[in-house]
Amino acid sequence: MTEFAVTNASTGEVEQTFDSLPAQQIPEIIERAHLAVGPWRDTPIAQRAQALAKVGDLFEQRAEELAGIIGREMGKLKSEGLQEVQLVASIFRWYAEHGPDVLEPTELQPQGAQKTIVEHEPLGVLLGIMPWNFPYYQLARFAAPNLLIGNTILMKQAAICPLSAGTFAEILHEAGIPEDAYINLYLDTEDVPAVLEDFRVRGVSLTGSERAGASVAQNAGKNLKKSVLELGGNDPFVVLDTSDLDALVRTAVGLRTSVQGQVCTSPKRIIVVDELYEEFVAKAQEAVEAIRVGAWDDPDADMGPLSSETARDEVVQRIHDAVRNGATLRTGGEKLERPGWFMSPALLTDVDPDSDLGCNELFGPAVIVYRAEDEEDALRLANHTDYGLQASVWTEDLERGERFARRMQAGMVHVNEHLVTQAGLPFGGIGRSGYGRELAEWGLKEFTNEKLVRVSAQSF
Repeated sequence: MTEFAVTNASTGEVEQTFDSLPAQQIPEIIERAHLAVGPWRDTPIAQRAQALAKVGDLFEQRAEELAGIIGREMGKLKSEGLQEVQLVASIFRWYAEHGPDVLEPTELQPQGAQKTIVEHEPLGVLLGIMPWNFPYYQLARFAAPNLLIGNTILMKQAAICPLSAGTFAEILHEAGIPEDAYINLYLDTEDVPAVLEDFRVRGVSLTGSERAGASVAQNAGKNLKKSVLELGGNDPFVVLDTSDLDALVRTAVGLRTSVQGQVCTSPKRIIVVDELYEEFVAKAQEAVEAIRVGAWDDPDADMGPLSSETARDEVVQRIHDAVRNGATLRTGGEKLERPGWFMSPALLTDVDPDSDLGCNELFGPAVIVYRAEDEEDALRLANHTDYGLQASVWTEDLERGERFARRMQAGMVHVNEHLVTQAGLPFGGIGRSGYGRELAEWGLKEFTNEKLVRVSAQSF
Protein backbone atom coordinates (compact mmCIF):
# COMPACT_ATOMS: atom_id res chain seq x y z
CA MET A 1 0.00 0.00 0.00
CA THR A 2 1.43 3.36 -1.06
CA GLU A 3 1.43 6.03 1.67
CA PHE A 4 0.50 9.48 0.38
CA ALA A 5 1.66 12.12 2.83
CA VAL A 6 3.13 15.59 3.09
CA THR A 7 6.26 15.13 5.18
CA ASN A 8 8.03 18.46 5.61
CA ALA A 9 11.52 17.87 4.24
CA SER A 10 12.94 20.69 6.40
CA THR A 11 11.60 19.30 9.67
CA GLY A 12 10.85 15.62 9.09
CA GLU A 13 7.32 16.10 10.42
CA VAL A 14 4.26 14.54 8.76
CA GLU A 15 1.83 17.40 8.16
CA GLN A 16 -0.96 15.79 6.16
CA THR A 17 -1.98 12.35 4.89
CA PHE A 18 -4.20 11.27 2.00
CA ASP A 19 -6.12 8.04 1.46
CA SER A 20 -5.04 5.97 -1.53
CA LEU A 21 -7.57 4.97 -4.16
CA PRO A 22 -9.32 1.67 -3.42
CA ALA A 23 -8.60 -0.79 -6.21
CA GLN A 24 -12.29 -1.55 -6.77
CA GLN A 25 -12.90 2.08 -7.79
CA ILE A 26 -10.37 2.03 -10.63
CA PRO A 27 -12.71 0.75 -13.39
CA GLU A 28 -15.30 3.39 -12.56
CA ILE A 29 -12.72 6.20 -12.72
CA ILE A 30 -11.35 4.93 -16.04
CA GLU A 31 -14.91 4.89 -17.35
CA ARG A 32 -15.36 8.53 -16.33
CA ALA A 33 -12.23 9.53 -18.24
CA HIS A 34 -13.30 7.37 -21.19
CA LEU A 35 -16.75 8.98 -21.40
CA ALA A 36 -15.14 12.41 -21.22
CA VAL A 37 -13.04 11.83 -24.34
CA GLY A 38 -15.83 12.50 -26.85
CA PRO A 39 -17.12 15.77 -25.39
CA TRP A 40 -13.61 17.08 -24.72
CA ARG A 41 -12.39 16.09 -28.20
CA ASP A 42 -15.43 17.80 -29.76
CA THR A 43 -14.88 21.00 -27.77
CA PRO A 44 -13.50 23.55 -30.26
CA ILE A 45 -9.73 23.68 -30.04
CA ALA A 46 -9.87 27.44 -29.48
CA GLN A 47 -11.87 26.79 -26.32
CA ARG A 48 -9.42 24.13 -25.14
CA ALA A 49 -6.58 26.57 -25.80
CA GLN A 50 -8.38 29.27 -23.85
CA ALA A 51 -8.59 26.93 -20.84
CA LEU A 52 -4.85 26.24 -21.05
CA ALA A 53 -4.09 29.97 -21.15
CA LYS A 54 -6.25 30.43 -18.05
CA VAL A 55 -4.22 27.73 -16.27
CA GLY A 56 -1.11 29.82 -16.89
CA ASP A 57 -2.80 32.87 -15.38
CA LEU A 58 -3.93 30.96 -12.29
CA PHE A 59 -0.47 29.54 -11.69
CA GLU A 60 1.00 33.02 -11.69
CA GLN A 61 -1.72 34.34 -9.39
CA ARG A 62 -1.09 31.56 -6.85
CA ALA A 63 2.70 31.45 -7.20
CA GLU A 64 3.58 32.07 -3.55
CA GLU A 65 1.14 29.43 -2.32
CA LEU A 66 2.27 26.89 -4.91
CA ALA A 67 5.97 27.39 -4.15
CA GLY A 68 5.23 26.92 -0.46
CA ILE A 69 3.48 23.60 -1.03
CA ILE A 70 6.38 21.98 -2.89
CA GLY A 71 8.88 23.56 -0.52
CA ARG A 72 7.28 21.64 2.32
CA GLU A 73 6.66 18.48 0.32
CA MET A 74 10.09 17.91 -1.20
CA GLY A 75 12.36 20.69 0.07
CA LYS A 76 12.63 22.93 -2.99
CA LEU A 77 13.90 26.40 -2.10
CA LYS A 78 11.25 29.08 -2.43
CA SER A 79 13.17 30.87 -5.20
CA GLU A 80 13.40 27.65 -7.21
CA GLY A 81 9.75 26.88 -6.55
CA LEU A 82 8.73 30.27 -7.93
CA GLN A 83 10.84 29.59 -11.03
CA GLU A 84 9.07 26.26 -11.51
CA VAL A 85 5.66 27.91 -11.25
CA GLN A 86 6.65 30.43 -13.92
CA LEU A 87 7.91 27.62 -16.18
CA VAL A 88 4.58 25.82 -15.82
CA ALA A 89 2.69 28.99 -16.74
CA SER A 90 4.88 29.38 -19.83
CA ILE A 91 4.21 25.79 -20.93
CA PHE A 92 0.44 26.13 -20.77
CA ARG A 93 0.63 29.48 -22.58
CA TRP A 94 2.94 28.11 -25.28
CA TYR A 95 0.49 25.34 -26.13
CA ALA A 96 -2.45 27.72 -25.97
CA GLU A 97 -0.75 30.07 -28.45
CA HIS A 98 1.12 27.70 -30.78
CA GLY A 99 -0.59 24.33 -30.37
CA PRO A 100 -3.66 24.88 -32.55
CA ASP A 101 -1.51 25.72 -35.57
CA VAL A 102 0.69 22.65 -35.03
CA LEU A 103 -2.41 20.47 -34.91
CA GLU A 104 -3.79 21.71 -38.23
CA PRO A 105 -4.03 18.82 -40.72
CA THR A 106 -0.80 18.24 -42.63
CA GLU A 107 -1.27 18.39 -46.39
CA LEU A 108 0.74 15.89 -48.43
CA GLN A 109 1.30 15.66 -52.15
CA PRO A 110 -1.90 14.11 -53.59
CA GLN A 111 0.03 11.11 -54.99
CA GLY A 112 -2.76 10.02 -57.30
CA ALA A 113 -5.69 11.27 -55.20
CA GLN A 114 -7.62 14.53 -55.28
CA LYS A 115 -6.45 15.33 -51.77
CA THR A 116 -4.17 13.66 -49.21
CA ILE A 117 -3.86 14.88 -45.63
CA VAL A 118 -2.80 13.60 -42.21
CA GLU A 119 -5.01 14.54 -39.28
CA HIS A 120 -3.66 14.64 -35.73
CA GLU A 121 -6.41 13.10 -33.63
CA PRO A 122 -6.46 12.26 -29.91
CA LEU A 123 -5.97 8.65 -28.81
CA GLY A 124 -8.24 8.80 -25.76
CA VAL A 125 -7.46 8.11 -22.11
CA LEU A 126 -3.81 8.41 -21.08
CA LEU A 127 -2.03 7.56 -17.85
CA GLY A 128 0.73 9.81 -16.49
CA ILE A 129 3.15 8.59 -13.81
CA MET A 130 5.29 11.44 -12.55
CA PRO A 131 8.11 12.01 -10.00
CA TRP A 132 8.52 14.39 -7.08
CA ASN A 133 11.50 16.56 -8.11
CA PHE A 134 9.44 19.01 -10.20
CA PRO A 135 5.94 18.42 -8.84
CA TYR A 136 4.16 20.89 -11.15
CA TYR A 137 6.45 20.99 -14.18
CA GLN A 138 6.46 17.23 -14.73
CA LEU A 139 2.66 17.20 -14.73
CA ALA A 140 2.44 20.22 -17.04
CA ARG A 141 4.91 18.79 -19.53
CA PHE A 142 2.57 15.85 -20.11
CA ALA A 143 -0.84 17.37 -19.42
CA ALA A 144 -0.72 20.61 -21.41
CA PRO A 145 -0.13 19.18 -24.91
CA ASN A 146 -2.38 16.19 -24.43
CA LEU A 147 -5.30 18.18 -23.08
CA LEU A 148 -5.01 20.52 -26.05
CA ILE A 149 -5.07 17.53 -28.42
CA GLY A 150 -8.29 16.31 -26.81
CA ASN A 151 -6.96 13.35 -24.82
CA THR A 152 -8.12 12.86 -21.26
CA ILE A 153 -5.67 12.17 -18.46
CA LEU A 154 -5.37 10.00 -15.38
CA MET A 155 -2.44 11.35 -13.35
CA LYS A 156 -0.47 9.48 -10.70
CA GLN A 157 1.98 11.78 -8.92
CA ALA A 158 4.69 10.65 -6.48
CA ALA A 159 3.47 9.71 -3.02
CA ILE A 160 5.39 12.50 -1.29
CA CYS A 161 3.65 15.19 -3.36
CA PRO A 162 -0.07 14.60 -2.83
CA LEU A 163 -0.99 18.18 -1.97
CA SER A 164 0.67 19.71 -5.03
CA ALA A 165 -0.91 17.03 -7.22
CA GLY A 166 -4.37 17.83 -5.90
CA THR A 167 -3.80 21.57 -6.20
CA PHE A 168 -2.64 21.16 -9.81
CA ALA A 169 -5.90 19.37 -10.66
CA GLU A 170 -7.90 22.02 -8.82
CA ILE A 171 -6.32 24.79 -10.92
CA LEU A 172 -7.01 22.94 -14.18
CA HIS A 173 -10.65 22.48 -13.27
CA GLU A 174 -11.01 26.12 -12.22
CA ALA A 175 -9.59 27.11 -15.62
CA GLY A 176 -12.35 25.23 -17.44
CA ILE A 177 -10.92 21.78 -18.05
CA PRO A 178 -13.67 19.25 -17.21
CA GLU A 179 -13.19 17.28 -14.00
CA ASP A 180 -13.27 13.98 -15.87
CA ALA A 181 -10.83 15.17 -18.54
CA TYR A 182 -8.10 15.45 -15.91
CA ILE A 183 -8.31 13.16 -12.88
CA ASN A 184 -5.71 13.15 -10.12
CA LEU A 185 -5.24 9.64 -8.72
CA TYR A 186 -3.75 8.66 -5.38
CA LEU A 187 -3.03 5.36 -7.03
CA ASP A 188 -1.16 2.55 -5.30
CA THR A 189 1.91 1.54 -7.31
CA GLU A 190 0.76 -2.08 -7.26
CA ASP A 191 -2.43 -1.06 -9.11
CA VAL A 192 -0.66 0.55 -12.09
CA PRO A 193 -0.72 -2.71 -14.13
CA ALA A 194 -4.50 -2.91 -13.73
CA VAL A 195 -4.85 0.54 -15.28
CA LEU A 196 -2.57 -0.33 -18.18
CA GLU A 197 -4.44 -3.57 -18.83
CA ASP A 198 -7.72 -1.72 -19.33
CA PHE A 199 -8.55 -1.43 -23.05
CA ARG A 200 -9.90 2.11 -22.53
CA VAL A 201 -6.45 3.40 -21.55
CA ARG A 202 -4.49 4.07 -24.76
CA GLY A 203 -1.05 5.20 -23.62
CA VAL A 204 1.25 5.99 -20.71
CA SER A 205 4.02 8.47 -20.00
CA LEU A 206 6.41 7.92 -17.10
CA THR A 207 9.18 10.06 -15.71
CA GLY A 208 11.12 8.26 -13.00
CA SER A 209 13.59 5.51 -12.22
CA GLU A 210 14.83 2.92 -14.69
CA ARG A 211 13.24 0.18 -12.62
CA ALA A 212 9.84 1.87 -12.74
CA GLY A 213 10.28 2.65 -16.43
CA ALA A 214 11.18 -0.92 -17.31
CA SER A 215 8.14 -2.22 -15.42
CA VAL A 216 5.74 0.22 -17.05
CA ALA A 217 7.22 -0.34 -20.52
CA GLN A 218 6.83 -4.10 -20.08
CA ASN A 219 3.19 -3.73 -19.07
CA ALA A 220 2.52 -1.22 -21.83
CA GLY A 221 4.12 -3.45 -24.44
CA LYS A 222 2.22 -6.50 -23.25
CA ASN A 223 -1.01 -4.56 -23.62
CA LEU A 224 -0.03 -2.83 -26.88
CA LYS A 225 -0.06 0.67 -25.42
CA LYS A 226 2.06 3.57 -26.63
CA SER A 227 4.60 4.70 -24.00
CA VAL A 228 7.02 7.57 -23.44
CA LEU A 229 9.78 7.24 -20.82
CA GLU A 230 12.10 9.82 -19.29
CA LEU A 231 14.41 7.96 -16.94
CA GLY A 232 17.17 10.28 -15.86
CA GLY A 233 20.76 10.72 -16.88
CA ASN A 234 24.43 10.91 -16.01
CA ASP A 235 24.96 14.08 -17.96
CA PRO A 236 28.41 15.36 -18.97
CA PHE A 237 29.49 18.99 -18.59
CA VAL A 238 32.69 19.36 -20.63
CA VAL A 239 35.06 22.28 -20.02
CA LEU A 240 37.41 22.95 -22.96
CA ASP A 241 38.45 26.57 -22.36
CA THR A 242 37.44 29.82 -20.70
CA SER A 243 38.85 33.23 -19.84
CA ASP A 244 36.78 33.41 -16.63
CA LEU A 245 37.33 30.21 -14.69
CA ASP A 246 35.85 31.66 -11.49
CA ALA A 247 32.50 32.32 -13.17
CA LEU A 248 32.50 28.97 -14.94
CA VAL A 249 33.18 27.10 -11.70
CA ARG A 250 30.40 28.97 -9.90
CA THR A 251 28.07 28.11 -12.77
CA ALA A 252 28.99 24.41 -12.74
CA VAL A 253 28.65 24.05 -8.97
CA GLY A 254 25.42 26.04 -8.91
CA LEU A 255 23.87 23.93 -11.63
CA ARG A 256 24.93 20.67 -9.97
CA THR A 257 23.53 21.62 -6.56
CA SER A 258 20.31 23.18 -7.88
CA VAL A 259 17.31 21.43 -6.29
CA GLN A 260 19.89 19.60 -4.16
CA GLY A 261 21.21 17.82 -7.25
CA GLN A 262 17.89 16.02 -7.69
CA VAL A 263 17.44 16.87 -11.37
CA CYS A 264 17.51 14.41 -14.25
CA THR A 265 19.50 16.82 -16.42
CA SER A 266 21.88 17.95 -13.67
CA PRO A 267 25.57 17.95 -14.78
CA LYS A 268 26.61 14.84 -12.89
CA ARG A 269 29.97 14.37 -14.64
CA ILE A 270 32.06 17.54 -14.95
CA ILE A 271 34.90 16.78 -17.37
CA VAL A 272 37.77 19.28 -17.44
CA VAL A 273 40.75 19.31 -19.80
CA ASP A 274 44.12 18.77 -18.13
CA GLU A 275 45.45 22.34 -18.31
CA LEU A 276 42.45 23.67 -16.35
CA TYR A 277 41.81 20.70 -14.07
CA GLU A 278 43.82 21.51 -10.92
CA GLU A 279 42.70 25.12 -10.73
CA PHE A 280 39.10 24.12 -11.51
CA VAL A 281 39.07 21.61 -8.64
CA ALA A 282 40.56 24.08 -6.17
CA LYS A 283 38.00 26.73 -7.04
CA ALA A 284 35.19 24.15 -7.03
CA GLN A 285 36.10 23.19 -3.46
CA GLU A 286 35.85 26.82 -2.39
CA ALA A 287 32.49 27.14 -4.13
CA VAL A 288 31.08 23.94 -2.62
CA GLU A 289 32.21 24.86 0.88
CA ALA A 290 30.60 28.29 0.52
CA ILE A 291 27.13 26.81 -0.10
CA ARG A 292 24.73 27.66 2.71
CA VAL A 293 22.34 24.83 3.59
CA GLY A 294 18.96 25.74 5.05
CA ALA A 295 15.22 25.20 5.12
CA TRP A 296 13.15 25.66 1.99
CA ASP A 297 11.95 29.10 3.16
CA ASP A 298 15.29 30.35 4.51
CA PRO A 299 16.10 33.42 2.37
CA ASP A 300 19.84 32.96 3.03
CA ALA A 301 19.96 29.29 1.94
CA ASP A 302 21.68 28.24 -1.28
CA MET A 303 20.57 24.61 -0.93
CA GLY A 304 17.68 22.99 0.88
CA PRO A 305 17.01 19.50 2.24
CA LEU A 306 16.75 16.43 0.08
CA SER A 307 13.30 15.11 -0.68
CA SER A 308 13.20 12.34 1.93
CA GLU A 309 15.25 10.63 4.58
CA THR A 310 15.71 7.60 2.32
CA ALA A 311 16.92 9.76 -0.57
CA ARG A 312 19.42 11.62 1.64
CA ASP A 313 20.78 8.48 3.25
CA GLU A 314 21.23 6.72 -0.10
CA VAL A 315 23.25 9.62 -1.52
CA VAL A 316 25.50 9.77 1.55
CA GLN A 317 26.01 6.00 1.48
CA ARG A 318 26.93 5.91 -2.21
CA ILE A 319 29.44 8.72 -1.71
CA HIS A 320 31.08 6.78 1.14
CA ASP A 321 31.10 3.62 -0.97
CA ALA A 322 32.84 5.52 -3.76
CA VAL A 323 35.55 6.68 -1.35
CA ARG A 324 36.12 3.11 -0.19
CA ASN A 325 36.54 2.19 -3.86
CA GLY A 326 39.23 4.79 -4.52
CA ALA A 327 37.48 8.13 -5.07
CA THR A 328 38.74 11.24 -3.28
CA LEU A 329 36.20 13.16 -1.20
CA ARG A 330 37.50 16.73 -1.13
CA THR A 331 34.73 18.08 1.06
CA GLY A 332 31.19 17.42 2.32
CA GLY A 333 29.06 14.39 1.64
CA GLU A 334 27.88 14.00 5.24
CA LYS A 335 24.50 13.84 6.91
CA LEU A 336 23.80 16.99 8.93
CA GLU A 337 22.59 16.37 12.47
CA ARG A 338 19.48 18.52 12.49
CA PRO A 339 15.77 17.91 11.87
CA GLY A 340 14.92 17.31 8.23
CA TRP A 341 16.72 15.60 5.39
CA PHE A 342 19.87 17.72 5.15
CA MET A 343 23.39 16.87 4.02
CA SER A 344 26.51 18.83 3.15
CA PRO A 345 27.19 19.19 -0.60
CA ALA A 346 30.13 17.07 -1.75
CA LEU A 347 33.05 17.42 -4.11
CA LEU A 348 34.64 14.22 -5.43
CA THR A 349 37.54 13.55 -7.76
CA ASP A 350 39.36 10.41 -8.91
CA VAL A 351 36.07 8.61 -9.55
CA ASP A 352 36.59 5.60 -11.81
CA PRO A 353 34.42 6.12 -14.93
CA ASP A 354 33.48 2.43 -14.72
CA SER A 355 32.50 2.56 -11.02
CA ASP A 356 29.01 2.99 -9.58
CA LEU A 357 29.14 6.80 -9.56
CA GLY A 358 30.87 6.84 -12.92
CA CYS A 359 28.21 4.72 -14.59
CA ASN A 360 25.02 5.38 -12.66
CA GLU A 361 23.02 8.47 -11.83
CA LEU A 362 23.55 9.99 -8.37
CA PHE A 363 20.48 11.99 -7.42
CA GLY A 364 22.02 14.35 -4.93
CA PRO A 365 24.35 17.34 -4.37
CA ALA A 366 27.68 15.78 -5.35
CA VAL A 367 30.00 17.68 -7.70
CA ILE A 368 32.15 15.06 -9.46
CA VAL A 369 35.08 16.30 -11.54
CA TYR A 370 37.00 14.18 -14.05
CA ARG A 371 40.35 14.98 -15.69
CA ALA A 372 40.60 14.69 -19.48
CA GLU A 373 43.95 14.60 -21.26
CA ASP A 374 42.69 16.71 -24.16
CA GLU A 375 39.61 17.45 -26.24
CA GLU A 376 39.38 13.97 -27.74
CA ASP A 377 39.72 12.36 -24.33
CA ALA A 378 37.00 14.67 -23.00
CA LEU A 379 34.69 13.52 -25.79
CA ARG A 380 35.52 9.89 -25.04
CA LEU A 381 34.64 10.38 -21.35
CA ALA A 382 31.47 12.31 -22.18
CA ASN A 383 30.19 9.52 -24.42
CA HIS A 384 31.29 6.78 -22.01
CA THR A 385 27.78 6.23 -20.68
CA ASP A 386 24.68 4.16 -21.30
CA TYR A 387 22.55 7.26 -20.63
CA GLY A 388 21.89 10.05 -23.10
CA LEU A 389 19.69 12.82 -21.74
CA GLN A 390 21.38 16.24 -21.73
CA ALA A 391 25.02 17.16 -22.37
CA SER A 392 26.97 20.40 -22.60
CA VAL A 393 30.33 21.72 -23.73
CA TRP A 394 31.87 25.00 -22.56
CA THR A 395 34.23 27.02 -24.74
CA GLU A 396 34.68 30.56 -26.00
CA ASP A 397 35.17 29.24 -29.53
CA LEU A 398 31.59 28.71 -30.66
CA GLU A 399 32.53 26.86 -33.85
CA ARG A 400 34.67 24.50 -31.79
CA GLY A 401 31.81 24.08 -29.37
CA GLU A 402 29.30 23.27 -32.09
CA ARG A 403 31.65 20.73 -33.68
CA PHE A 404 32.13 19.07 -30.30
CA ALA A 405 28.40 19.17 -29.49
CA ARG A 406 27.49 17.43 -32.72
CA ARG A 407 29.71 14.52 -31.68
CA MET A 408 28.15 14.15 -28.23
CA GLN A 409 25.62 11.35 -27.83
CA ALA A 410 22.51 12.63 -26.08
CA GLY A 411 18.95 13.70 -26.75
CA MET A 412 19.75 17.34 -25.92
CA VAL A 413 23.15 19.00 -26.38
CA HIS A 414 24.10 22.56 -25.47
CA VAL A 415 27.06 24.87 -25.97
CA ASN A 416 27.74 27.14 -22.97
CA GLU A 417 24.49 26.32 -21.18
CA HIS A 418 23.08 23.39 -19.24
CA LEU A 419 19.95 22.49 -17.26
CA VAL A 420 17.89 24.23 -19.94
CA THR A 421 14.21 23.52 -20.47
CA GLN A 422 11.71 25.73 -22.25
CA ALA A 423 8.20 25.18 -23.53
CA GLY A 424 9.33 25.53 -27.16
CA LEU A 425 12.25 23.07 -26.93
CA PRO A 426 11.85 19.27 -27.24
CA PHE A 427 12.82 17.29 -24.14
CA GLY A 428 13.93 13.65 -24.06
CA GLY A 429 16.83 11.25 -24.25
CA ILE A 430 18.25 8.05 -25.64
CA GLY A 431 19.62 4.83 -24.17
CA ARG A 432 18.98 4.35 -20.46
CA SER A 433 17.49 7.86 -20.40
CA GLY A 434 14.36 6.57 -22.11
CA TYR A 435 12.56 7.32 -25.36
CA GLY A 436 10.04 9.70 -26.83
CA ARG A 437 9.88 13.49 -26.61
CA GLU A 438 7.93 16.02 -24.63
CA LEU A 439 7.37 19.78 -25.05
CA ALA A 440 7.22 21.92 -28.18
CA GLU A 441 5.57 20.44 -31.27
CA TRP A 442 7.14 17.04 -30.58
CA GLY A 443 5.14 16.74 -27.37
CA LEU A 444 1.93 17.29 -29.30
CA LYS A 445 2.28 14.22 -31.49
CA GLU A 446 3.46 11.46 -29.15
CA PHE A 447 -0.10 10.49 -28.26
CA THR A 448 -2.04 11.20 -31.44
CA ASN A 449 -3.56 9.05 -34.13
CA GLU A 450 -1.69 10.30 -37.20
CA LYS A 451 -4.65 9.50 -39.45
CA LEU A 452 -4.19 9.44 -43.20
CA VAL A 453 -7.18 10.76 -45.15
CA ARG A 454 -7.21 10.43 -48.97
CA VAL A 455 -9.98 11.74 -51.19
CA SER A 456 -10.15 10.24 -54.70
CA ALA A 457 -12.65 10.59 -57.49
CA GLN A 458 -14.74 7.50 -58.13
CA SER A 459 -13.07 5.79 -61.05
CA PHE A 460 -13.40 2.16 -62.20
